[in-house]
Amino acid sequence: MAHMSLGWHTALSEAWEAYLRGSYPIGACVVNAEGAVIARGRNRLGEPRSVEGGSIAGHDLAHAEINALLNLAATPRPECRTWTVLTTVEPCPQCAGAIAMSGLRAVEYAAPDPWGGCTRLLTNDPYVSGKRIRVGRAPEDVQRVALRLKAHALWEEERAAGERHVLNSFAAHSPEDVAFAGELYRSGTLTALRGRGAGLVEALAALA
Repeated sequence: MAHMSLGWHTALSEAWEAYLRGSYPIGACVVNAEGAVIARGRNRLGEPRSVEGGSIAGHDLAHAEINALLNLAATPRPECRTWTVLTTVEPCPQCAGAIAMSGLRAVEYAAPDPWGGCTRLLTNDPYVSGKRIRVGRAPEDVQRVALRLKAHALWEEERAAGERHVLNSFAAHSPEDVAFAGELYRSGTLTALRGRGAGLVEALAALA
């Protein structure tokens, strides 16, 4: 992959850590106007239930963006309006709403979520659109690996539960990347990396 900003490296690191721990592979962080990472969080749905230490785990609210926002020491106005949430997957309604009410005024995401993504809430809702929240995208190489990692998790989920509706929505939107993720799943590569606690560098090499 080409040179990656610290923010996107952090978000992907959180996504990979989530995968290693048995949660959905989604990571997020908050960067300030200079691009410095000031908070980070990951999806913790697959971890033991906990609401402490600035993070939520094992709870329906335990999404990456929520945990990143909870890890902010403060949200001083107007300074926080120059900060940006970076997330590896398009925010769901819950996370889009949390971003809207957080005081921050920008979000960028990598992988689109044709099933549960709801950035339209930030731009189309009469109340929220008045906050003028900027919605952007990650660089294309980050988009690709984030989408493939998410799709890989959906292949795993489909195999375990026999439910294809979410996977099918991703396949209709991004057929090539979902097919790539399917081949990767069948090869067992990421599963083996998870089994030995491999780092992000190896994961990115497999997903690129």
